[in-house]
Amino acid sequence: MFSMLATMMPKTSSASSCFQTVLKDEYHLWHCRFGHLNYNGLKTLFNKNMVIGLPSLKMPGKLCIECLTSKQHRNSISKKSSWRASNKLQLIHADICGPIKPESNNKKRYILSFIDDFTR
Repeated sequence: MFSMLATMMPKTSSASSCFQTVLKDEYHLWHCRFGHLNYNGLKTLFNKNMVIGLPSLKMPGKLCIECLTSKQHRNSISKKSSWRASNKLQLIHADICGPIKPESNNKKRYILSFIDDFTR
């Protein structure tokens, strides 16, 4: 679900190397494991002993790039179009919806709609 930058641990002769990684920033590791949960959320999990093995974490020194990107401001989409169709079938709007539950009688789970801009 979430990408994580990690390096392989040095392999010992007796240990298996499957899923053995080292991450320098332990806070970032737990932050990613819990789907980019904020610092106060991780602190609450630790204080209430809600997670086995969760260490006491210090406030991170750097910011999470993925969290910053997802919280960036986006301009809203204009409700009014700058151009309208002047003839039938000049501009068609299409939309797909699904998968939906329950399925139709024919076991279909998607709806595809087409709307002509001129006639609506």
